[in-house]
Amino acid sequence: MTIRKQPSDFRVEELLSPETQAAIHDRAGGSDVHALYELEKTSLTTPAAVNELCRALKARPDHASYAGLKDKHAQTRQHITVKLRTPSDAPRAAEGKQWHAALRGFVDHPITAADITGNRFVITVRDLKRPDSEEMDRRAGLLSETPSRRGWGEGAGGGLLSPLGTSTPRHLDTCLLFTNYFGAQRFGSARHGAGWIAKSLISGDFETALKLAIGTPARKDTGKTRDFTRILASRWGDWKGMLKDLPRLPEARAIEVLARGRHVDGGGDFKEAFAALPYFLQSLFVEAYQSHLWNRCACELTGAAAGTPSPREGEGGGRSSATQSPMLRTGDEFGEMLFAPASLIQPPWRDLDLPLLAKNSELLDPWKETYERVLASEGIALADLRVKGLKRPFFGEASRRLFAEARNFALSVPEPDELSRSGLRKRTASFDLSRGSYATVVLRALGQ
Repeated sequence: MTIRKQPSDFRVEELLSPETQAAIHDRAGGSDVHALYELEKTSLTTPAAVNELCRALKARPDHASYAGLKDKHAQTRQHITVKLRTPSDAPRAAEGKQWHAALRGFVDHPITAADITGNRFVITVRDLKRPDSEEMDRRAGLLSETPSRRGWGEGAGGGLLSPLGTSTPRHLDTCLLFTNYFGAQRFGSARHGAGWIAKSLISGDFETALKLAIGTPARKDTGKTRDFTRILASRWGDWKGMLKDLPRLPEARAIEVLARGRHVDGGGDFKEAFAALPYFLQSLFVEAYQSHLWNRCACELTGAAAGTPSPREGEGGGRSSATQSPMLRTGDEFGEMLFAPASLIQPPWRDLDLPLLAKNSELLDPWKETYERVLASEGIALADLRVKGLKRPFFGEASRRLFAEARNFALSVPEPDELSRSGLRKRTASFDLSRGSYATVVLRALGQ
């Protein structure tokens, strides 16, 4: 099973809240002019596309706002506000090589995450063999919350399945209930597989934290980032010598600090160097580890919510027990994901919020023991969740719903994959997610 073979295989559309839609006007009101554009982009990051839009509008980049970042390797549609001097400065449309923007109207404030309800996804899954496709159907049936769930995976009788390769539509406007894990996008800072930056920050090892952050190459590094990490990895310690060879990136500021420092062997300058990294990166490092802890706790609690506690690390759980379990398991580079049939999840668990931990978090039932167990296995305590010697970044507490819904879910019939040389199949999944949930996790739940 493969996704993102081409940008059109992964389409995302941002959904404005009804309140925000009602607040869009044809004319600007008040002293500030906030033009609302609908931006479509292909194979571009959101910041890159927004910078190009601002250039076309002759506006300052810091006068543009957006509700969230959208995938680069995709076709996406999202909303951007640009603060302008007058309404006449807002053209009806603007475009570049990989983007197009259309004026929707004017609003009275810069757009924020609160202005959207979620995102709509249309994703093509390719390179499907028959067992893969059948497993998608089986899992969709188990995760479905509708009475017609029994039609999934049964072939005859339900009316929802058709023989592999036929043209009969296979759509089900329904809702899938899935564990609301953080997706791999959240863990980009750990994609090298060498460790969690925040764990080094917790122990006060700023050199290791810095090396993991900017001096450890990852297979998926590209462009200037690839050159940057490889130069640092091969010449770590030669701060002055490497400085002139480093690509021009904001992260180079940390090496400038080390190049002029006098106490590197004592470790003091590594703290200053880490603090010189862009703050949004520092925050991402902490959030990635918080999300990792949350995912581990959520995996264990998913089993408890279904009345089938999951095997804990080191407890085994052999093939026979796995085949008898109703739970759905999917491997992931950042840890196993466990999903439960919707019919097994009881109402109290469906509405449960779990915290992203901070040092002052209060551990409560029914998840207290699970959190304590996960922290112990990581070799840390709740009070350790701070960065020694720095006021920021910090572990801020937030909550996240344990289970989420993929609404308006539909799954097409398998059909020939025109990009496959082996006669494999493809199918398309479409669904809506609330803000903060990951489409890639839905695909994991379906067996991807």
